[in-house]
Amino acid sequence: MTAAPSPDVDAYFAELEHPLKDVAVGLRALLLDAHPAVVESIKWKAPNYEVADDFATLNLRRPSAVQLVLHTGAKVKPEHPEVVVPAPPKLLTWPGRNRAIASFSSLAEFEDARAALAGIVRSWAGQVEA
Repeated sequence: MTAAPSPDVDAYFAELEHPLKDVAVGLRALLLDAHPAVVESIKWKAPNYEVADDFATLNLRRPSAVQLVLHTGAKVKPEHPEVVVPAPPKLLTWPGRNRAIASFSSLAEFEDARAALAGIVRSWAGQVEA
């Protein structure tokens, strides 16, 4: 079941001027499908997604890439259990414990990773704790 889109995020995407907007739109759909309780909002001047807590944020600051940042909330939570996801090699970079980034520089690159990324996002969303 797909979560309901937010009117604020609808407006954000309607005004978005980014060379890789199609990638961002695809990531949005994937995130809304990740968990029936997903709530999307604008946080940190970007689309953000939460279940029990924030778990994903889109980084659209660079015109050459769109990044999906997976995390366990706004602040580092050392007590949060480690999030374990099955990821193909090189799809995610891990800048920290319970923080992963998927970067896409073309729509084709995103489409190639879409199926694997959908599984990763569903698994991640299911492991985030408040």
